[in-house]
Amino acid sequence: MSAEYVIDGIFLTRRLTGVERYSINLIKELDKIVEPGVCELLVPLCCDKSLDLKNIKEIRYGRIKGYLWEQTDLAFYLRKHRAKVISLCNTIPFFAPRGIVALHDISLKVNPHFFNTSLRGVYSVMVFQIMYLAIIWSKAHIITVSEFSKSEILRAYRINPDRISLVSNGWQHILTIVPDESVVDRLALKDGGYFFAMATAAPNKNVKWIIEAARQHPEETFVLAGHMSLSAGGEDKPANLILAGYVSDGEAKALMAHCKAFILPTFYEGFGIPPMEALASGAKGIIVSDTPCMREIYGDIADYIDPYDYDHTSVALSPRSREEIEAFLDNYSWEKAAKALLELL
Repeated sequence: MSAEYVIDGIFLTRRLTGVERYSINLIKELDKIVEPGVCELLVPLCCDKSLDLKNIKEIRYGRIKGYLWEQTDLAFYLRKHRAKVISLCNTIPFFAPRGIVALHDISLKVNPHFFNTSLRGVYSVMVFQIMYLAIIWSKAHIITVSEFSKSEILRAYRINPDRISLVSNGWQHILTIVPDESVVDRLALKDGGYFFAMATAAPNKNVKWIIEAARQHPEETFVLAGHMSLSAGGEDKPANLILAGYVSDGEAKALMAHCKAFILPTFYEGFGIPPMEALASGAKGIIVSDTPCMREIYGDIADYIDPYDYDHTSVALSPRSREEIEAFLDNYSWEKAAKALLELL
């Protein structure tokens, strides 16, 4: 007998980003509390990864790859077995639109200007705006990661608020990562002696603010990690800005643990988990953008900056005790997220 719910396992074939990390950790935790036979995890045959689950059966099925696998092999399997989907990556099979679908945010709908800077970006905006509509028009229940993200969905689309539930993020995955302390020595850094940020190609990450902050605060040291960091600032890069390039998870954890504060000057997030990971790793503080989402998630535990003000950057910190940080972290866990998802099932 087939399971009632089939989990879309496409996330196991993709590069690890926030959405994929959410999917992996949520399913691992759900596996601990769900009864056998309720869920199956369907994964393309080409996938070389496994979650090693106990109560959720993992099935290899279909030779097609990528988004097309979801629309063909996954959809066919769902219809054949009359099952509902659990899709956690902002997508839904058009021809099997029942179940539970995660919309982490709708940035490509409300902020297309962030992505219309290349042909690939224009394509992504078009595809995901269609995907968002498919989710909204479907019979699926929608889960999202914050009240802010829920309000954005409701602002952009006229749907019943009861169709949307919160299944938030956790941070406990960071505990499984062994810090690689060698990066601190390699970059000649001192414990508590630098500000740390991570860069990606996404325009909403606002790398420019980090560069300007370094330029305006020459007495401080700033470390910027990630593929995009290698070109940050160009020939006019401030001398106190260290470009770390790509770092492993272990190196990132070590840099978080020893930094004076982790900085996220983002324009837009559905949740924004890196500052939480930094606090869990041992960061002394966090500085984040003064946006509704960041205020909702981080409340009094963060210091706030205007991400659009490049002329008056501030890296002032208000001291927080480790007890205050741990009390904040207690509000979020993958266990709580899995229980919320199980309740929906």
